[in-house]
Amino acid sequence: MKTKLRMVQASLLAALSLGGFACSAADTGGFSNTTGGDSYTAVTVTNLSQLESAVSSGQHHIIVSGTIYGGAGLTTLTFSSASNNNTTIEGAAGGKAVLENIQLKFDGELLASGTNIQNIKVSNLTFFGKISDLQAMPQQVYGSSDSTKKVGINYEGISLRRVTNALITHCAIYDTSDDLMSVALSSDNVTLSYNHLYFSDSWVNMSPDPVWNWVGYNTDLAGERLAMVVGANTSDSWQGTGKLHVTLHHNWIGPNVRGRPLFRGWIHAYSNYFDNSETYSGTDYNTATDGNKYPKQQYEALQLVNGSVVYSESNYFLKTNNTNTLTNDGSSYTDAFYEKNNTYSGTTGTSATGTTFSSPVSYSYSVTASASVPAYVMANAGPK
Repeated sequence: MKTKLRMVQASLLAALSLGGFACSAADTGGFSNTTGGDSYTAVTVTNLSQLESAVSSGQHHIIVSGTIYGGAGLTTLTFSSASNNNTTIEGAAGGKAVLENIQLKFDGELLASGTNIQNIKVSNLTFFGKISDLQAMPQQVYGSSDSTKKVGINYEGISLRRVTNALITHCAIYDTSDDLMSVALSSDNVTLSYNHLYFSDSWVNMSPDPVWNWVGYNTDLAGERLAMVVGANTSDSWQGTGKLHVTLHHNWIGPNVRGRPLFRGWIHAYSNYFDNSETYSGTDYNTATDGNKYPKQQYEALQLVNGSVVYSESNYFLKTNNTNTLTNDGSSYTDAFYEKNNTYSGTTGTSATGTTFSSPVSYSYSVTASASVPAYVMANAGPK
């Protein structure tokens, strides 16, 4: 049975009707004024040393060719200076550029208050974690204990922290030990388009299945299959900051995603395919649950938390469980959920129903009819 949408105050509704943000360029859906460093001379890299050198020397247009391995201990490449404004990192044509055990972290936290890293573009890349390396890190393996093992590393494919005007497009991200990606800390004007976010069957069925303590209690790595988070905490929300405007369109989320996207931002999500086509047997491990076990099935697709506003249109939800979940985090912020023309096919559990809306934005965009979304998105999402 569907739950009733919690209504927000009249003042909030008036603010929402303004659309929140605008785009001045031609129709690409979302923030088409994000160009990154496309106009700069490109530097092509084929190994980790070259990639690290390109980043540390402040190159603005980096092309990745082939597979680059970040090592068994993983590598985080951090962009934390205003000199990193106007940067593009992209894969070479053909869709075969891969960053294995490598996280791109765009992090403006150390900049002056009110200043973000600007104009970032990441495209045409595959990111993934090597399962055997991750298995070798944690302190414990389910059913046993080994104090000689190193502490596991929580990392994502792409992390945007205090970044304004970013475009992540035609990327594939899978099998990372935290969320696959995040948009947080007052980041703003972000477009996520034509990406494929998922976990492999090998991840779901990994053996041994390590136990990681990354949220204050032990939980098995195979069970932490989380797609994305927008907003890091209660104060880092659209209502709390006036930021976190994010457009998601034509992304393929799944299969094997257990939960999320989690939204604390101002979200326009259209023509995305939420694919929960895989079925599971057995349980996962979690010391915060009764009996230390919980079912492997997906627990939610979209999670809306206080401080968020979500416009969901022309999306396709296949066999998702508890599809639209409204989560009260105990803060004074409210949430608002709007939807139209979505397709829910074989969905289960409890799901919130949104209020119908007219176009929430001033930028131009073109939806794909929800019935056509799975075929279209699967054919077009990911690196090319």
